[in-house]
Amino acid sequence: MAIHSRTSVCFTKDDMGADTVGKGHRVTPAPDWTLFADIVLQRSALLLRANRDHGPDPLAGLRVSDEDVDELLRELPGLEQSRAGEMAAGLDEAAREADLAVAAAREGLLAGLSAHGPFPDLVRSAGLDQLDAEVLALLCAVELDPRRQRLVGYLNDDVTLRRLTPWTLAVLLGRRALGPVAPGGALRRAALLAPAGGGPWAAEAVAVAGPVTWWLAGDRALDPALPAGAELLEGPGASDSTDPAPQPGAAAYHPVVVAAGPDRVRRLQAAVSALGAASVLVIPAPEGPEQWDAVIRWGTLADAGVVVEVDGALTATARDRIERAHHLRWALTSPLELSLASLPRTAWREVDVEPAAATQEEWEATFPGGRPEGVSGHRLSADQLWHVGRAARALDGDLHQAVRRLAAGHIDATAVRVRPTRGWDDLILDPDRMDRVREIAMRCRQRDVVFGEWGLSPQPSTGVVALFAGPSGTGKTLAAEVIAADLGVDVYKVDLANLVSKYIGETEKNLSAVFDAAEASNVALFFDEADALLGKRSEVSDAHDRYANIEVAYLLQRLERYEGLAIMATNLAKNIDPAFIRRLHVIVDFPVPEAAERRRIWARCLPKDAPLGDDLDLDALADAVEVAGGTIRNAVTTSAFLAADAGTPITMALAVAGLRRELQKIGRLIDHSTFAGLGTAQS
Repeated sequence: MAIHSRTSVCFTKDDMGADTVGKGHRVTPAPDWTLFADIVLQRSALLLRANRDHGPDPLAGLRVSDEDVDELLRELPGLEQSRAGEMAAGLDEAAREADLAVAAAREGLLAGLSAHGPFPDLVRSAGLDQLDAEVLALLCAVELDPRRQRLVGYLNDDVTLRRLTPWTLAVLLGRRALGPVAPGGALRRAALLAPAGGGPWAAEAVAVAGPVTWWLAGDRALDPALPAGAELLEGPGASDSTDPAPQPGAAAYHPVVVAAGPDRVRRLQAAVSALGAASVLVIPAPEGPEQWDAVIRWGTLADAGVVVEVDGALTATARDRIERAHHLRWALTSPLELSLASLPRTAWREVDVEPAAATQEEWEATFPGGRPEGVSGHRLSADQLWHVGRAARALDGDLHQAVRRLAAGHIDATAVRVRPTRGWDDLILDPDRMDRVREIAMRCRQRDVVFGEWGLSPQPSTGVVALFAGPSGTGKTLAAEVIAADLGVDVYKVDLANLVSKYIGETEKNLSAVFDAAEASNVALFFDEADALLGKRSEVSDAHDRYANIEVAYLLQRLERYEGLAIMATNLAKNIDPAFIRRLHVIVDFPVPEAAERRRIWARCLPKDAPLGDDLDLDALADAVEVAGGTIRNAVTTSAFLAADAGTPITMALAVAGLRRELQKIGRLIDHSTFAGLGTAQS
């Protein structure tokens, strides 16, 4: 609507019922809320102009003249001076017509709020009443048109002050208009106003926040002031919400949704479904007032639900802002349950978070055709599948490589990665032990069937925990690598001895870091030197014993809750605490191999492309001395270096020399008669 020059005008109605101003000038069609603002501004300017005999002073606000002081003395309360007769002739009639026009515009504004559009939708989502809407319409209309700003400068009697102030708001709509812009007012609650700039209260500009104006102008981009990492998700739609509709003129009170669980995707799914909004803004917890204002404001503008991802307890500031912005649909998600003391003091409800395993439908949504062939070992959570899907697209569809990338930045800092390169043919065990090792991989592959499709209760978790016991070099680490290769995952070697600390609480902290990192990845954990914590718990005779037992108990609890594959290795099975035995799914002992197995190990370790001497007798080497597979592998390596240096094939004498040196290294006494007839060993 056009802002007309400051002349004595009156509002009339033409035969068509359209508003006209002055000498038959038709009002430009405009939305109801801007038309209301224009008429209110024009009415006040009309009355003010009739009482002034001069235009606004271009230096107003920069000086105070004697005439200004005299005028202030007459206008300020306390001086009983009659204003009768000062109003121009006919002004009363013009004022009455202007008041009628304002009343009609107010009815049009109220009727327009029931329609759809940026402004009426904003009024509804913010839970504003009619007075709030009138004040917001005035403020926004001034922001959108410089002609209105000039008119406001006239009303302020200060051409440099082009925004409304508490004083001008009170003049335009009465003192009741101060409520919506007060610190506890609805417009502040919804963060629709910019922070106050300071200065005298009556002359302090009341400004609409910039993103509000941009939104009304059609921009729907996320506010740059939102916390880093903010993302917008599609929701089920407001029609699915079970919350009662807010009463007209009052902000709705939506119970805060609380969702806790280890899998981020599952938490978000539960929270988004419970909020019932058409769109949901997901954010990490804001860190300051500006970020909180941006979150509340954008959620209000978009009528979106807001999910705050909490890592730890909810701060007092967060709780206060959520409680005040009760017109929004809020949800809090956390890996662990939030304490009751940290939850908002308004109504809240907790929703169940479904188990974390990715479903077949989610696999099909990520990979066309469902789970790719040969990846049955990848039992991914929904969150892991989401990350793997993104990584696979960047890695030309290589799912195995994408799964390996899950561990990057997590468990690499706490354990040593071993990328499997050997398979079942490299593991030499008797049939019974081999079956037990294969059972571990089988349990991992079939968990979804047994615990999912068949409904067997996964008490206490779906994880697989195994124990490998036996002397060094008997194949415990190799077996873990072979299982990981079969499942298509990496194995991470964790030395428990290095995690044990003399400081109280540090051991549990170190263990927690390992398990937390493993749960964020898809890996097999191999705990070497498990004797450091798996030993039998002692009688409590001092504080050290008490805390040592606490460490053991903590490891037991984490193993029970761990959803992945964990393999414990020990050299002394007899020292294992019975409480661990009950929690183990598979136990495999790795003894020193028999002669037939040693012969297969010798054959497996010899390089395929290396030249072998005609006198090399593997049966004789296997029968000669009882050693573990690791010793045989090292002996082959030593004999290969000796042969390469001599420029000859790997002969029997060189193989014996390599074996002798390995026995010396491990401190074994050498009976020279053992090697009699096996060739002349080179030293």
